[in-house]
Amino acid sequence: MTLLLAPDSFKGTLSALEVCQILEQELRADFPLLLHPLADGGEGTLAALALCLPEADWRSLTVQGPLPGQRVTASYLWLPEEIAIIEMAQASGLTLVPPHLRDPEQTASYGVGELLQAVREEGARQIYLAIGGSATQDGGLGMLQALGWRFLDAQDQDLPPGGGALRELAAILPPPAPAPLPPITVWSDVTNPLHGPEGSAFIFAPQKGADPGMVQRLDQGLRRLAQIVREQLGVNADFPGAGAAGGLGAAAVWGLGARLTSGFGAVAKLTGLEERIEACQVVITGEGCFDSQSLQGKVVSGVLKLAQKYQKPLIVIAGESQFQVYPGVAGIISLVDEQTSLTQALAEPQKCLRAKAPELKATLTRLNH
Repeated sequence: MTLLLAPDSFKGTLSALEVCQILEQELRADFPLLLHPLADGGEGTLAALALCLPEADWRSLTVQGPLPGQRVTASYLWLPEEIAIIEMAQASGLTLVPPHLRDPEQTASYGVGELLQAVREEGARQIYLAIGGSATQDGGLGMLQALGWRFLDAQDQDLPPGGGALRELAAILPPPAPAPLPPITVWSDVTNPLHGPEGSAFIFAPQKGADPGMVQRLDQGLRRLAQIVREQLGVNADFPGAGAAGGLGAAAVWGLGARLTSGFGAVAKLTGLEERIEACQVVITGEGCFDSQSLQGKVVSGVLKLAQKYQKPLIVIAGESQFQVYPGVAGIISLVDEQTSLTQALAEPQKCLRAKAPELKATLTRLNH
């Protein structure tokens, strides 16, 4: 009975590859295994792709980090067909900002623009940009500034970095003679609009360090940005998915002509996930928290659909699960249970995952009979 290990990361604790490696150590004596770590466009996307794409070449560049004056080394992948794959989290990710310094009124996406500029100069013919895991709420202005755009206030002064300045936006100046970028496809599974109650600031800024007052100001800034883009450029900056990565999803579309698509779908296609599900007998997936959000374009929902397509039993392993049973899922195993608290699971995720090996083996034995 060949098992396919196809988890997402357990955000903030274990990468998808680490989950695969731990399960491999616990199961390899009893079952043939295929390892297929996954991602949906957030941090860890490049690592998941690199494992399944041996022809991919790792490259790196020192760029502006999310904080003012911060420099970071950001890696990206280069495929032989002159395709560049950029992960926003490498340059402007939340994990690059210590918790006590998280302030989305100050953080900026400039480093993402530097990466785009670099791969353009290297001769990329196609760019994939994965935009999950951002630390920013600057509407993507930092990214565009790195590519020659200017954003001015009422005194014709350039706006400072960060989402806090967006409310002062008065004019947008595109680059006078921009070098053309190759086609850009943005990977994101966020469908939130740019502003409003379901917009970027209200839904995502709190996890990036925003207090309620800051959320209100950031939303006002994104609303102002949409207004100026509409008035001066004649395009709509507020649409489903525009709120991804603090509004960078919108800027990539209205500023760079990018196309938005599903992060999970793109990763699954590039890595041949469907073929591997067809070839195995049981699929094991997982993520940090298995809840209603998991079923909205995330890795687990995508794997579930493919497993159902090929009538393969699916087991979900989660750090914490909102469900004890779920339609189409043969077994749900949660690290957090009556014996293990959430605090313990977060502090010792490897130990807690290993402790679930007997329960996983029992579920597999049940499926095999």
